[in-house]
Amino acid sequence: MSSKEILTLQFGHYANFIGTHWWNIQELGFDYHSTQPSEIDHEVLFREGLNPKGQITFTPRLLLVDLKGSLKTLPEEGDLYGTNSAPSPSSVNWDENKVEFQEKQCEPKNDFQKDLNNANIEAIVVQNKQYNLEKNVQVWSDYLYSRFHPRTVNIVNEFKHCNEENPFESYTLGTSLWKSDFFNDEFTDKIRNYIEECDQLQGFHVLTDCTNGFSGLSSACLEHVRDEFDRKSVLVLPVIPSYFPDNDFKTPAEQVHSIMSDSARVINMLLSFNSYREHSNLFVPLCVSQDGWRQPGIPKQFYHTEYQYKLPYHSSAILAAALETITLKYRLKNSHFNLPDICADLSAHGRQIAAGSLCFPFSFNEDASFIDCLDQWEGPLYTSITPRVSIGNKRLMQHLVLRGVPESRLKRAGDKAGKQKDMAAYKCNTIREMLEFYLSCSTYATASNVTTMEKGVTVKNPFPDLFDKSIGINGNVTATQRLENTGVESIPVLAGVHSGNEIGEMIESLYDEARKLKIARFHQFAVERDEYEESLNDLLFLRDNYEDTYLV
Repeated sequence: MSSKEILTLQFGHYANFIGTHWWNIQELGFDYHSTQPSEIDHEVLFREGLNPKGQITFTPRLLLVDLKGSLKTLPEEGDLYGTNSAPSPSSVNWDENKVEFQEKQCEPKNDFQKDLNNANIEAIVVQNKQYNLEKNVQVWSDYLYSRFHPRTVNIVNEFKHCNEENPFESYTLGTSLWKSDFFNDEFTDKIRNYIEECDQLQGFHVLTDCTNGFSGLSSACLEHVRDEFDRKSVLVLPVIPSYFPDNDFKTPAEQVHSIMSDSARVINMLLSFNSYREHSNLFVPLCVSQDGWRQPGIPKQFYHTEYQYKLPYHSSAILAAALETITLKYRLKNSHFNLPDICADLSAHGRQIAAGSLCFPFSFNEDASFIDCLDQWEGPLYTSITPRVSIGNKRLMQHLVLRGVPESRLKRAGDKAGKQKDMAAYKCNTIREMLEFYLSCSTYATASNVTTMEKGVTVKNPFPDLFDKSIGINGNVTATQRLENTGVESIPVLAGVHSGNEIGEMIESLYDEARKLKIARFHQFAVERDEYEESLNDLLFLRDNYEDTYLV
């Protein structure tokens, strides 16, 4: 049976930070030596091909877009299929005495990229060598382990990364950019090329920045995808960084600049959210900070996790682990779900926005049974990773995935069960059945669908070490402290997508902030007042769909 393929589109620098971790996690999770076949159908997101030497390659089915200067040492065409050789005077047809060559200083590679370039996989994966990437990562390609197809990376040369004089900051800059020859011809051809390679395309993932010009570029691309492939499902994942450098202002002038930048980001989200509502089947805004706008706000706390929220290398890793877990719902070989099923379940009654959740890592003592873990759990089972949404415990439609908890640890055997036998949950025979029973007891009038998988999320290099010393090598909570130079290899994770009334509060918050702004003051958007008012009304109409007028 052939796989039901998905094409992933990534727009923007923070989205590519997340995407890089996501593709790394998947590729490092490939098991080439196991006698048991993988539970995951990797061909849903990856494609098989041949390089010019006739060697088989397995690369992400991916198109990503970023600005000039965002790649550093990574060639735009990638390095899997060979790199272009440096030119020399003898390589041209002119008189070499009349040719002047100017050599640009190459960006230095960090130790991780040097080891990767030298195929020193032993140090990277097996020995889990310490690279201190927190001090060395400036762009997402600094920790890229996965190798890309030559058509994957697409650079916008009209704008430069981190250029304050000509920033790519507005929705309308993005929509205008889509009209250029490159995106209307080359980029759309690349989409078509990927689609033509698929046997049973089920849809698209669109992972995109929503606070800058990429909000408009992704929206315009989404409209094209909807026009060309109307019957395919589209899941949009708008992402918001947990920190913006301009929020750390020190002078009154910097404060004014920060306020204006925050306002521009609100407008970008308003305009893009309306586009995602119109052209996608479902979209799930993601951020590891509490508020998202105007400023991202207080970073979320996760069990046994210590991360630097100002580092995109850290915050993006957490969101990547969530995406890797949530999407397993339709990437497992034994799954009965497809992307269209998930989108249909969660977008009923015009509720096209859903909230993401994460328990990272799933806090599980190394000597405990799953039944005891749930029985002794205090507080919410997961944390919302959608800004301004506190996921409730009633009238929800939710899909949850738990991975990294083996069936052998469900409960103790009958002769050793003790008090476990008195629990109603002891009658459950699988991890999935027991988690569904727990949710039925802790949520009201809620439809929950649970998927489980025994293998956890791979967090080997170059995934950052975000875990305190009580987390052991396999991600369980241990009584003894993990050794200083010993890294965590995998972790259990619970992640989900939820549709409930609380999402209406998030929409209303964005509406209130956007309504305060006078669009005429923001000349970079080139948006008429009537058009802006229409966007506000459309968002308010979407908010009405989350009124509590029915039970799931």
